[in-house]
Amino acid sequence: MNNALTRLLEIAPAPSEPRQKDWGGVEHSLGDELPADYKALIHAHGGSSWHSYLYVLEPRCPNENYDLIEWAQNQAEDQEDLWEFEKKPVGPPE
Repeated sequence: MNNALTRLLEIAPAPSEPRQKDWGGVEHSLGDELPADYKALIHAHGGSSWHSYLYVLEPRCPNENYDLIEWAQNQAEDQEDLWEFEKKPVGPPE
């Protein structure tokens, strides 16, 4: 665990039971590996809102407002919908 996360958990103790996740399954469904400090934060706090400013999304969160999987699916759909009105780029800008 890095120093910043250690300090965060000191000043903001976990509010509930630690969350257990099948990170392999989560990463497979997202198609990407998640950082270890993010996993530690989710383990301690789960999906949450910090002072109505910072939203921490948790894979398969019991509170659907903070569900990372749902959010990722919605973002992918929204991005695809964008190309109905705009010309989709074929590669990075030169």
